[in-house]
Amino acid sequence: MQQVGTDRLYFQTGAENAVTHRLQPGETCEVRIQINRGPWIDRLPEAEQSYWRERLHGGNPTSGCLFVEGAEPGDMLSVEIGEFALDPIGHTAFGGANGAMPGWLPIGAQAKVVEIRDGFIHWSDQLRLPVRPMLGFVGVAPRCETFHNGWAGTWGGNLDAPEVTTGCMVHLRVHHPGALLHLGDMHARQGDGEICGAGGIEAGGTVRIACRVTHPAPSSLRFPRFETPDFLAVAANDKPAEDAFRQALVDLLHWLREDYGLPYGEAYLLLGQVLEARVTQFVNPTYTYVVKVAKKYLPAPLYPRL
Repeated sequence: MQQVGTDRLYFQTGAENAVTHRLQPGETCEVRIQINRGPWIDRLPEAEQSYWRERLHGGNPTSGCLFVEGAEPGDMLSVEIGEFALDPIGHTAFGGANGAMPGWLPIGAQAKVVEIRDGFIHWSDQLRLPVRPMLGFVGVAPRCETFHNGWAGTWGGNLDAPEVTTGCMVHLRVHHPGALLHLGDMHARQGDGEICGAGGIEAGGTVRIACRVTHPAPSSLRFPRFETPDFLAVAANDKPAEDAFRQALVDLLHWLREDYGLPYGEAYLLLGQVLEARVTQFVNPTYTYVVKVAKKYLPAPLYPRL
């Protein structure tokens, strides 16, 4: 199995990033994810603190730039998220104000370092939180621009959606040969809204992935799609949050029409009864709104992908 390490970290996503690894479609590889900078650094010897502060000069470092053989512009890249192995330390932090809490309450800057072991986050002597590992960042190189890794959009990126966990397939439109896949921002757990800003429980560790390529992409594919055996979801990014919700809803309606044969009117009425929707992060440059529908309410797909 190919191993992707953290020798080369990227803090921005764009077509100019040099390729570090080449993957075959269907190949399983293990990717090591670098924990985000944070208060864990303060616990290191002073010489090591300087090293890590210099190395982690930006947020959400991604582990290289992965070239998927056979992926061409106009295709769909599907990234299957496999098993996680979490490192034993994590952290969360709040700077005192962000998009979710603009400083109206005197909360002040806060930080917490936690131990992760035996499937739990040891929050305190009295409280243990079950781990729910996820990847906050899954993206391909955008069509024209380069964005720092706080951003997300039609290319994926910093979605911070708890759905991106074991068993999820992330569907993305390819804009450059090889797709130029970037992965990072592992969380041991994250509540909706990502209200602290630094997590979730920011964590390092490994995750197994495999990629598939569909030629061409569905014509309606725009924002990232999530799929499991149980649900379909779209994650749109915009500001204000209501614009992200509308864009995600539009893309989900296109998906139901194109892949499930549901006319817009029928699909819209159905979603009015069974749609799940929420903001998964409210702190990045644009907000992530996830809209979701359980497959048990849908007819058989015209083009099965799972």
